[in-house]
Amino acid sequence: MTVRAGIPRGMYYYKYYPFIRSFLTELGAEVVPSPETTKEILDKGVLYSIDDACLPVKVLHGHAYSLRDKVDCILIPRLTSVSKGEYICPKFGGLPEMVKYSVPDLPPVIDTEVNLKKNRNSLMKAMYKIAFTLKFRNPARISKSIKTALKAHEGFKASVHEGNTPDSVIEGIPGRTHKAKARIGLIGHPYLLYDSFVNMNLIKKLRERDIEVITPDMIDPHIVNEHCMELPKRMYWSSGKSLIGSALFIMDNSAFNGMLILTAFGCGIDSLAGEYIDKQARRYYKKPYMVLNIDEHTGDAGFNTRLEAFFDLLNCNLFDTKI
Repeated sequence: MTVRAGIPRGMYYYKYYPFIRSFLTELGAEVVPSPETTKEILDKGVLYSIDDACLPVKVLHGHAYSLRDKVDCILIPRLTSVSKGEYICPKFGGLPEMVKYSVPDLPPVIDTEVNLKKNRNSLMKAMYKIAFTLKFRNPARISKSIKTALKAHEGFKASVHEGNTPDSVIEGIPGRTHKAKARIGLIGHPYLLYDSFVNMNLIKKLRERDIEVITPDMIDPHIVNEHCMELPKRMYWSSGKSLIGSALFIMDNSAFNGMLILTAFGCGIDSLAGEYIDKQARRYYKKPYMVLNIDEHTGDAGFNTRLEAFFDLLNCNLFDTKI
């Protein structure tokens, strides 16, 4: 009988889903992603997560709940580090327990730790452990599955670096080809930028104004690292480093007409990285710049009003279509 493995469509889904989908499929498992975020999923996440959790964590709880009667297990790895010498948000480390003890009637949760702080070999050990947990014991097949997954991940990243958003690559939607009237940097975490329900179709609204959107995932990591070298101390948080490096690159690049920052209320990483970006932008960035802060209570009306103000800053004469 084929094992059905559930993948919640939240947190780092938009960075690593092609990798884990290829790995599990090559092993012989059936991969079942949760549906796109809806109000019901968000409401369930709010209901079952702790009150002071940030919006992305609440959304993940809702996605886990949506999978409870559809799969044999749910994969929520304990992500400690995804890059050598760096950590990611501590909430990723506690997610498996948060979900297991908050969301009722769940199937077994696979919470294998992924910690690449010291070396890449840790990833291989983690993938073997996941395979063994799913009752796949053939080392040659597991090794082949890892190679297939790494190849899929590299192809995914290459497509994103060409200017395609991760969600469109995952869904196989062709990229946009027409010439835009303006280009902006859209800074934020993947689970905010590419979840159209959470961000109220932000990228779609920008593109409807013929604005080309460049996100941190589309920027070469070497460029991000180079700009982070300007910091007085080394940045140990991968997600914060991505935000700051991307923002500094955009602010130094004349090809961009402005910058938007999308943050979640209650995000510890954003409270630090966002504050630094804001200070730098106010100090010397002379182009349109705005911070959009969202949570589960954010509504279209207020959100669109802020966007209209940003469009006015860019150039009212270019963008005459209402949201």
